Amino acid sequence: MITRRTILFLVFAGMLGLANRAEAQLGPSPVLYRLDKGTTFSRGCYAPCDCPLFSTEAIRGTYTLTFDHNDPQFTWYRVENVNWAVTIGGDDKRITGSGLYKRGGQVAIQQQMTLNLVVDGVAQQTFDSGLVTGGGEFPKINITISVNGMVCYDTVIGIVSSPVPASDITTYTLNNSTYEEGCFPPCLCPIQSWPVGGTFNLVPLPNVTTAIRREYAVVNVSWATISPSTAPARRFNGFGNYKIRDVGPTSNQRMVLDLKELNSGTQSRFDSGTVTGGTQFPNIDIDLAVNGFYCNDKAFFLHATP
Repeated sequence: MITRRTILFLVFAGMLGLANRAEAQLGPSPVLYRLDKGTTFSRGCYAPCDCPLFSTEAIRGTYTLTFDHNDPQFTWYRVENVNWAVTIGGDDKRITGSGLYKRGGQVAIQQQMTLNLVVDGVAQQTFDSGLVTGGGEFPKINITISVNGMVCYDTVIGIVSSPVPASDITTYTLNNSTYEEGCFPPCLCPIQSWPVGGTFNLVPLPNVTTAIRREYAVVNVSWATISPSTAPARRFNGFGNYKIRDVGPTSNQRMVLDLKELNSGTQSRFDSGTVTGGTQFPNIDIDLAVNGFYCNDKAFFLHATP
């Protein structure tokens, strides 16, 4: 005999399955997420170990979430283009990587995020939340990931994030920009220069913006050199960070981009360093290089407008 409790359970499970199938209809297009106020980065000792614990909310950035598949219990998403920065000891450390996020369950809603991250150039580590209760506020995502399950010495990231409204995404176009590769002073060897064109998006990061500091995520970089017909275009995709700091009558700016050259598969970090500029914003004029414009190097000389 089928009891009333069994009937209620089957109805609930069916409703959950319908919800999962509805999410699957979102399709494969990536959704851009932004870390919100309340996101934390912590490193140090958790119980039972005893040593100092550093914690900060000066972590910001974006990632993309893309529907992958459904199984009988969970909806799975790909987490890609992790584009974060955290300020430690006055220096900004880059955090990049990718992974998976799932949510669902047969009774209570559960969620799990597993990310393979590189923090400040250190070897890739796996950050995992484990399967935990939560996910009921989706598409907002609030979850804590760690390397060691918050036992003894660990690195822990408490993620509070939500989709970026379309009104917060500004598309920029490159104008009169160039890409150069070869020898910069004091080295002597040939240097090649190509015009470069394309677009990128700029997303404000309000959780770290102050009266004298504005910070933005740079996403969806899609650039290509404009070469003669006999030479293939060099294509670059990636993401990064741009900030402006007002200091009295002048200001300074910095842009850091992690770019992949699609032709060769080479991954490079282009950094302007902290340089004078930013007063013409929203126009952006800035130069970035892999090796500080020193000897054998690669560099972009960017002029971009919304």
